[in-house]
Amino acid sequence: MIRFKPLLIIFALVGFLWACETTDPLVNEVQLALVTGDFETALETVNAAIEEDENNYIAHFYKGNVYAGMAEAEEDPRDRKEYYERSRASFDRAKSIMQGLEETPGELEELEETVTFYWAEEFNAGVEILNDDSTFNATPEPNYTTVAHMVNAATIQPDSALSYQVMASAYFNENDIEEAVEAYEQAMSLLSAPEVEDYEFMVSILLVQENYDRAIHYAEEARESFPDETTFVQLLADAYLQSGRQDEAISLIESLIADDPENPQYRRVLGTQIYQTVDVILVDIGRLYEEAFELRQEFRGLSGSDLEEAESRYEELQSRIDDKENEMDELTEVAIREMKRVTELEPDSESAHAILGIIYQNRASNLFDRRNNAEDYEELEMWDERARDNLREAMVFYERAAEIEPDNPENWQSLFQVYTALGMEEEAEEAMDRAGM
Repeated sequence: MIRFKPLLIIFALVGFLWACETTDPLVNEVQLALVTGDFETALETVNAAIEEDENNYIAHFYKGNVYAGMAEAEEDPRDRKEYYERSRASFDRAKSIMQGLEETPGELEELEETVTFYWAEEFNAGVEILNDDSTFNATPEPNYTTVAHMVNAATIQPDSALSYQVMASAYFNENDIEEAVEAYEQAMSLLSAPEVEDYEFMVSILLVQENYDRAIHYAEEARESFPDETTFVQLLADAYLQSGRQDEAISLIESLIADDPENPQYRRVLGTQIYQTVDVILVDIGRLYEEAFELRQEFRGLSGSDLEEAESRYEELQSRIDDKENEMDELTEVAIREMKRVTELEPDSESAHAILGIIYQNRASNLFDRRNNAEDYEELEMWDERARDNLREAMVFYERAAEIEPDNPENWQSLFQVYTALGMEEEAEEAMDRAGM
C-alpha cells in the first residue's frame, strides 16, 4: 500500500481571512457571517454584490469561501462535494477576472493560498486515517472515508496528483481495483515526471486488474524513463507472460542477457518470471487431474453410450493435461537453466538456491501425479524414479541454501519435506529440529 505523511499546514484560516483590518462593508459583513456560521446571510451578501457588478472579483472570492465553509460544516465528508464544486466555480471566476486586469491584484495570491488551505484540510484528514492506526480503527469504512476526503480535495484543487494517488491507495485497500486504476491513471496524467514508485504501482494494479495492454504500455514507458531499473523489465515480462505472450517475455529478457551475459539479475528475472507461469500451469494441471479422477470413478456405474461419452471426455481431459504438461516441462527447463546460471554467477545467493529447490520439488510433485495416473506398472516405476531424481536435485539446492543461511527456518522446513518424501528419517528429524517444528 502507498502511504503518505500528512502535509504540514503552514497557515491558518484566520490568517488569510481576518488578519488585516478592512473598511470594505462587503468584506466585513461576509466575515462576520462566516464567523457566526450564518452562511445564508453571507451568500445573500455576496450574491447581491455580484448582481450589482458581475466582475466584482472580491465578491466571487468570498463566495468561494462561503461555499467552502458550508462544506466544512458537513460532518460526513461524503456530503461536502457539491459545496466544494460551487466553491471551486466561484474561485475560478474570481481568478479569471483578476488575471484579466491590467494590474494583477494582491488578492490573487491570497486566493491561491486559500484554495491550497481547503485542499490541505481534506487531504490531511484522509491521510491521517490511513497513517494512524487508532484513527483508522475509529473511522467507519476508513478506506472509503479516505476516498471521500480525497474526492473533496480533488474537487477544490483538481490539478493535485497527490489526491488521486491516495485515493487509488484507499481503493486498492478495499480491492476495488477498477476504481484504483482509474484514480491512479488520473494521478499519472497530472504528474509532469512520474517517479519509479508511480510506475511500479500503476503497472502492478493493472496486472491485478488483468489489463495487460495498459500494464505493458506503462512498463515500456517506465523502461524508457528509467533504463537502469530492472524492476520494469520484470514487470514487463510478467505482463507478457500473464497475457499469454511467453515468447515475447523470454525474447525480451534474453536480449538483455545477450547484451550483458554476466548480469545475474536479468537471468534471475527470467527464471523467476517463467516459473511463476509454471506455477499457474501446475494449479491448472492439478485441477484437471482431479476432474479426471472423478470421471474415472464414474466409469463403474456406466455402460453403453454413457460409458463411451465418459471415456471420450476422459480422453479429452488427458489430452489437455498432456498439452499443459509439455508446456510446463519446456518452461521449467528454461527456468532451471537460468537459475543455475545465477547460482554460478552468485554462488552465495541463498534465494537463487532456494528457488531452484522449489522448482525441482514442484516438478517432482507433478511427476508423482503422473505416476499416480499411470496405466501400467512399468510406466508407474518410470515416473516414480523421475520424481525421486527431482527430489534429490531439490535436496542439493535446499542444502546449499541452508548452508548459506543456516538460521532461516524455511530452508529447513523445505528440507524436512524432501527428506521425508525420500524416506531419510534421521535427516528429516534433524531438519525438523532446525526448523523449530
